Amino acid sequence: MFFSTYFLKMTKSMHVVVCSIVYKICVLNSRRTLRGSPTNLRFATQIVIMCWYLLLIFGIWIFVSFLTYRYLIQKKNLFQKEVFFKKPSNVLFVIAHPDDECMFFGPSITAMVQPSLSNSSSRRKQAKDVYILCLSDGNANGLGEARREELKKSCKILGLADSNVLIHNGPVFFEDSQNSVWDSKAVADTLHLYIKKLNIDSIITFDKDGISGHLNHKSIYHGVLQLMKNSKRRVAVRVFILETVSVLRKYLGFIDSVFIKPNALICTSDWINRTNIQNAMAAHKSQYVWFRRLYITFSRYLFFNTFIPLEIY
Repeated sequence: MFFSTYFLKMTKSMHVVVCSIVYKICVLNSRRTLRGSPTNLRFATQIVIMCWYLLLIFGIWIFVSFLTYRYLIQKKNLFQKEVFFKKPSNVLFVIAHPDDECMFFGPSITAMVQPSLSNSSSRRKQAKDVYILCLSDGNANGLGEARREELKKSCKILGLADSNVLIHNGPVFFEDSQNSVWDSKAVADTLHLYIKKLNIDSIITFDKDGISGHLNHKSIYHGVLQLMKNSKRRVAVRVFILETVSVLRKYLGFIDSVFIKPNALICTSDWINRTNIQNAMAAHKSQYVWFRRLYITFSRYLFFNTFIPLEIY
C-alpha cells in the first residue's frame, strides 16, 4: 500500500512533466519549421523517448525501494528498543534551527510520539515524554519570531505538545549562521541545565558532520561530546547521533537502506507518518522553497533515520 500509493503519485507527476515538455517542444517548433522538417521532428521524438527512459529509470527506483522497504520492516523497531532499554525514558531531541526537526529527525520523532496506526503492537506511547530543544530561533534573516511560530506548528503536526517544544532563549545566545561555530562549553552547560530540569534519559542529535555540514549542527555534537567527557558534570544519559551520508546517498530514498552500517540503529516512517512529516515541513512557510520541496520528496531522512550510539571511553 505504501509504495503503490507513492508510485501512483510520482508516476502522475512524471507523466505531467513529460507531457509538458512535449507540448512546449511542439508549440515552439510549430512556429518555425516543425511542420515540414524531418530533422526537427526527429529531435522532438528523441526528447520524448528520453523522457520515457527517465520514467523507466524512476520505475526501477521505485521497485528497488519496495524491496528494501521490506528489509526495513524487519529492523524498524531496533532503535526504539535501544532507546527505551527495558523501560520508557524521557527523550530530548537537540536541534540547531526550526525545521531541523522535520528535515532530519522526522521518522524517529513520529515513531515515538505517534506510532503507526497500521501497527497495533506500537499504538501505545513508547516514551514517557519526548522533548525538542532548539538552540537558536532561526533569526539569520530577521525571521526569528516567525520561525518560532512555524516550529510550534510543525511540532504540533508531528504530535508534540507546545509544552514539549523548547526554544532556547538565553542566558547564552546561539547565533543562527552558516559561519558561526558555537562554543562547546556553552552548548554543554546549556544542555546540562535542560537535562537536569527535564530529567532526560536519552539525547538524540547530530553527528560530527552535521548531516548538511552546517557549523551550528556540528557545534551541537561537540558540545554533547564535551558534556559527556566532563567527569565533574557527566550526566547519566545515553546519546544517539544521526548518521551523515554522502550527497548521493542522501537522495536515494529507501534504496539507501542497503548501504547502512551493520551497527546502525534504524527507525522508519510509514506512509501516514511520512505524510505528517511533509506537512510539518510545509508549516515552515518561510523556508518552504523549491529545493526543500525536492528534498522532502527524495531525501532518505524523510524515509528513515539511522543512529549510532555515542560511546565515551
